Amino acid sequence: MRPSPRTTVAVGLALIVVAASVFAHARQAADPKAAAEKSPPAKAHPEAREKPRPRPKDERGGGPRVLTKAEAEARRNSPFLLRPGTSPGDPPSKYDSDDARDDPPWRQASFFGVRARGRFFVYVLDQSGSMVDDDRLTRATIELRRSVFALQSPQRFEVIFYNDESTAMPGGPIPRTADQHNKELLTSWLRLIDPDGETDPRGAIQQALALRPDAVFLLSDGEFPEGTVDAVARVNRRKIPIHCIDLAGGLAGDHLQRIAAASGGRYVSRPGNLQGGGVPAR
Repeated sequence: MRPSPRTTVAVGLALIVVAASVFAHARQAADPKAAAEKSPPAKAHPEAREKPRPRPKDERGGGPRVLTKAEAEARRNSPFLLRPGTSPGDPPSKYDSDDARDDPPWRQASFFGVRARGRFFVYVLDQSGSMVDDDRLTRATIELRRSVFALQSPQRFEVIFYNDESTAMPGGPIPRTADQHNKELLTSWLRLIDPDGETDPRGAIQQALALRPDAVFLLSDGEFPEGTVDAVARVNRRKIPIHCIDLAGGLAGDHLQRIAAASGGRYVSRPGNLQGGGVPAR
């Protein structure tokens, strides 16, 4: 019996499908890369996923790596961490100090190398007759301008001179914003200050402490009247630090040292003149 034409066509189509399938399998076996590109990617097992890399540790295994001395110094001298009143390339200050160095500029002040923390500072300076010796008053006003001009908003300041009386800046004593206007006012006023009279800081210190500053800078070159240390302690009930700068190198007694110690402040000795240098702090 002869097959019908329809059966013949069906058989032919089946043979073609079988042949195509055989050809495809043979091609995949010959080219595995092509087969892999067509195959869907296998999902990674949760435990097989890459874990985050740990932070680099010290080679000795003691936690995060510690900066070397050179790296720490380079970071400290970064232009973004400059001290108040300094610029890149400036030589080190003659009265350099590390006190409060890590505080932001608007939270510290420096005067003759003594750094104090805070936003409000009162400078109490001797203008007695002996301050004419060794350019002491000139040295004091030069350092005063440097210190005040380094202050930044929102810091405030006040300046009080004394001999046997006290003299505050015009309109004072009051807290003054450390803006350009008040800094220029200070510069103009300093031209009127001359050395004259005796040395009695009690009134000026009392005025300074009444303003409740964060710290007081007290500068002198002479011996104070008897009872000054006790009088200062009585009016300083808040224990505001009084940092004392001695331009006579301790030759006029120990009043400044005792005032600093009683208040929690710092005493430094800064003898010298404009032609010679001072000495390191004691």
